[in-house]
Amino acid sequence: PGSGRYAGAMSLTRCWGLAENGESVEVAVVPQLFDRVVDLWPPVGLTRFDRPSDRVTARFGLSDTWMIVPDTEASGDNPSQAAWDRLEAELELFSVKRLERLVPVHAAAIAWNGQVVMVPGVSGAGKSTLAFAASKVGAQVLSDEFTLIDPSTGLVTGWPRPVRMKRDGEIQRLHLAEPAEPLPVGLLALVQHNGEVGCDWHDISSADAVIGLLNNALSTRTRPGATMDAAVAVARSARAIAGHRSEAAQAVTELLGLLINGNGSRPS
Repeated sequence: PGSGRYAGAMSLTRCWGLAENGESVEVAVVPQLFDRVVDLWPPVGLTRFDRPSDRVTARFGLSDTWMIVPDTEASGDNPSQAAWDRLEAELELFSVKRLERLVPVHAAAIAWNGQVVMVPGVSGAGKSTLAFAASKVGAQVLSDEFTLIDPSTGLVTGWPRPVRMKRDGEIQRLHLAEPAEPLPVGLLALVQHNGEVGCDWHDISSADAVIGLLNNALSTRTRPGATMDAAVAVARSARAIAGHRSEAAQAVTELLGLLINGNGSRPS
């Protein structure tokens, strides 16, 4: 049940998420919303429990309009989509910023012929659009938001949450991302969308590739050694390009075309 100012106003269903570094987050919502909380729970790095934790460092709840700290404001029974999106984003950040083995990078990850095209970029840079286009040509989408690098090997895994696409002003959740075994990065594409020039990119040095990865990593300040090791491991083995890309459908076909296998297999 609730406590504090709004004690007794309504009962709340609570759960706790334990991150890899031992810190915890509490989530409290009205009971009928709890199943949706479970649906958007981070796929990696945040183990969910139904019993309190000793190291709670964040508490999340929902009103009808936005995120709240539970028990300090009235919880809502019909939160806005913006509130749900914010809760999902905060849970994801809580998880990835507290990973202890893998290094998280803001990047889409698309697998083709046993290798990965990794496309770093901030939120809103078009990673989800590229991931959607990749699924249309038969590539395997590993992530549209975070790519996780093993600093000891340079192999990567994705973040298999639903791909989020904005259509007609609303966010649609498409179940395209799939779990996969760790894979090598074959192409690191530091490309930005520019629909006016088509695909205009060039090869870059390993040093520039490392800088590009560090600029998009979430652990550069908190785990500098592991983050540098991860960036160097990827840069040593992957071809790296930078420049501009065209619209997603054309760009993803050309990017995947750089990973042609020995049989000449190419996305159609």
